[in-house]
Amino acid sequence: MKIGVIGIGDIAKKAYLPVLTQTKDIELHVCTRNKETLKEIKSTYQLQNTYTQIDDWLQCGMEAAFVHSSTDSHEGIIDTLLDHDIHVYVDKPITYEASSTKRLINKAKDKGLILMVGFNRRYAPSYQKLKEIDDPNMVLIQKNRGNQAEKIRTFIFDDFIHVIDTLLYLFPYDIENVNVRGKRKNGILHHIVLQLEAKEGTAIGIMNRESGTSKETVEVHSPKETRIAENVNKVISQQNKSNMIHAENDWEPTLNKRGFRGIVDTFFNRVEKKEVLNESDEADLRTHLLAEEIIELLK
Repeated sequence: MKIGVIGIGDIAKKAYLPVLTQTKDIELHVCTRNKETLKEIKSTYQLQNTYTQIDDWLQCGMEAAFVHSSTDSHEGIIDTLLDHDIHVYVDKPITYEASSTKRLINKAKDKGLILMVGFNRRYAPSYQKLKEIDDPNMVLIQKNRGNQAEKIRTFIFDDFIHVIDTLLYLFPYDIENVNVRGKRKNGILHHIVLQLEAKEGTAIGIMNRESGTSKETVEVHSPKETRIAENVNKVISQQNKSNMIHAENDWEPTLNKRGFRGIVDTFFNRVEKKEVLNESDEADLRTHLLAEEIIELLK
């Protein structure tokens, strides 16, 4: 199966190329306008099919494509790929606007094509372990970074969207109220606290981009058990006064632990089976719509 890749940024180098180049039965066709980057990855991964012009790349006969270009360019590239009847996997977010994201999702559906978003945490074994808890009544997520305050829309859609998506994944209820607080100065967002309320409980997401360190912790509480995941890795299960650690195999590749192998394999399975409709598509849209609502509440 011929698979295209366009845009070779940091996440593509760190996560996707290592996974894709270890995937059997695919032929990679990679496009980037950066000739130095192209030279680097050709040497690292012994790639045979590389392009600097998108028009040439589109003629390679690919069945599906991974879009890792800048978010600003996503809409145009995805439109072009869908017009060429090519299934699409794109880094989150699909676009910076919920309206254009919804349009692209509907366009893919109307054309019988897959448009899948890279919310890898749903496929991380540690977070799937958290998902096993029955009847959660509280979910707490804190994802911090150091000295990376950012414009509000960029902050929410480029980074905090992972927190939003994970909250919705682990807190499977109809949300009745959305409350947001944030530290803003001159249009720059420094930290945010999101609270989602449902009849069954509460979910809270926090991101501080003026933290002294990068750290991610997730807690899922229920009447019978609490589970805590740290840095998308080990899970601690707490029942009464006992603790049990569910640790990943030390030899398990980090990209598997963080869900990249799982989400890429899921995309390929959908392409092979022509599985256009999937519940994850509705979840993708719901996450983008909530991100847009949060921005409105911060104004």
